[in-house]
Amino acid sequence: MSGDDDFYESIADRFEGLDNAEDVRRRLSVVFDECLGHRRLVGRWTLDAGCGYGPFSEAAVRRGAVVISVDLGERLVARTIVLEHTRAPERAVKELARVLRVDGLLVLTTPNRVWQGPVRAASRLRLRPFHGVENFVAWRSLEHFCRAAGLDVVLHLGFHPWPFQLGRGRAAATVEKQLSRRWAARLMVNQAIVARKPPPTASATRLDKPAVRD
Repeated sequence: MSGDDDFYESIADRFEGLDNAEDVRRRLSVVFDECLGHRRLVGRWTLDAGCGYGPFSEAAVRRGAVVISVDLGERLVARTIVLEHTRAPERAVKELARVLRVDGLLVLTTPNRVWQGPVRAASRLRLRPFHGVENFVAWRSLEHFCRAAGLDVVLHLGFHPWPFQLGRGRAAATVEKQLSRRWAARLMVNQAIVARKPPPTASATRLDKPAVRD
């Protein structure tokens, strides 16, 4: 593990306190309400890759899922593979697709590449407590990674129209409601994608087209 990777081990005991509670609540809502559409998880095997201190694992367990939690930091897992904290996001998506069962869903939330510069600047200015590997993925690249791994993109949406540190009020909720699934979503801070693993016989008939409306 490199020095950059060691950073996440070093903050394991205080990771939860460093996280933004409002951001966590919004991401939980995006994953379980919007991406999964209140899908029943009772008895379903669920992999929480990049579990951190476990908020998504905990939410899945409350919904009856059988959860396996993994992370780059061993101490984080002990407390309970975030895509943007891997050195090869495409390879990470390919591995997640490999272990996904047929008709299973891959749900990913990750920062948008268009915000990589401002985020790095904020880290250099010590306006945020994180550093280490931060490898944001572009909107179209994330769809490409999923399709290259043999997955069908079912849904791709944006959230956080501006940095959540600036506050999330009615204005942000309104913008997301109107634009989160349109072209402007590609400019939002975060993105969420849902991809399905089709049966082998269906892979040749997939349509390679964007999952957002123009």
